[in-house]
Amino acid sequence: MTAKKYILVLAMSEILLCKRKVEIAIRNGLLPQEYLSYEDPRRGVKHVDMLCEGAVRGRDIESFSNIDEWISWLSWSTVLLDEKDYLTAAVHALDLAPRLAGTDYGTTRQRDLGQLWTDTIRGFLGEIAFVKWLEEKFGVKAELDYRKGPLTEFLPSDIKMISGRSPKLNISIKTTKLRGIWLDIPYKQIEHSDVFILVRVGVTREHFLAFLKKISVIKDKILGKAIELGIITDEELKSIWDTIPEFTNVPAYIVGFFDKRVYGDEVKRRDSIFLVDGIMKTKRFIINKFIGYWHPKQELYRSKVIELLRKQGRYIPDNVKIEFEGIGDFSRTLHFIVSSGALNRKREEWENLISQI
Repeated sequence: MTAKKYILVLAMSEILLCKRKVEIAIRNGLLPQEYLSYEDPRRGVKHVDMLCEGAVRGRDIESFSNIDEWISWLSWSTVLLDEKDYLTAAVHALDLAPRLAGTDYGTTRQRDLGQLWTDTIRGFLGEIAFVKWLEEKFGVKAELDYRKGPLTEFLPSDIKMISGRSPKLNISIKTTKLRGIWLDIPYKQIEHSDVFILVRVGVTREHFLAFLKKISVIKDKILGKAIELGIITDEELKSIWDTIPEFTNVPAYIVGFFDKRVYGDEVKRRDSIFLVDGIMKTKRFIINKFIGYWHPKQELYRSKVIELLRKQGRYIPDNVKIEFEGIGDFSRTLHFIVSSGALNRKREEWENLISQI
């Protein structure tokens, strides 16, 4: 077996072990049933598949002595988002989405307003999840900042109030799907916030449609109008209605946080890379642990990564291709990136941070 195949088999075996352990924890009531919901019913992919893929490939579990300890922590870090939470996110996202740029960060790809709306919903769900978790686990009431205004005014913090007062630290909350492993901080936001929090949310492509079904928008408005205008029959209405999935609570968990203050003024240097690690695969080096700046089209960053790896004693050929785990092509702009496995996540680390905010 080649080294590349061995690494792939090892990763797959770790994911399978994670899935088995998580499913046992769900059956025993340690984790919510929502982690067994389908991420993609057509392919038979469940949330638990994505959950374990993100935790293994992101090297999250390495922060714990074993997978059972990680599952215990996952139980502590998990919250469920209900219909009211989704409605809250949808309303605020509908207010904000038309004001956002229609292009993806660092690219020229256009997104239509509907996609902007659902993407913004996912972002707000992550913020709502963190606020719920903060109150459930620490008894701290936080208020999100839904106000609109100049971007520079609202870059610093997603939290407007903490226990009735202004927060002492600027906190930015980033959201990714369950399999996402990167805290990607865009533009100059690294200068504005003190702490960056990553939340994984198990929202699927079907949740939005299921939510519209739940609040009767589809049946009473769209299909009702179609019946009124003679576009469909009662039988067709029932057939359409039955094919739309039911709304379920959305599982989410707080992955961890990155405290920029630890790195002092060094974080202001646009070429700073504080941590890099990964796997050599023939002529490619796959990064799966990283803290620092990265630009996909500037040789400076590739050279610095190679230099840091060689200082670790790694054999890295000059013509190596640098890739990031799970990312095909980066947008052509400067990023500050932290891998999920490099985040602070343990209870005592949270307790220390919360005492400061």
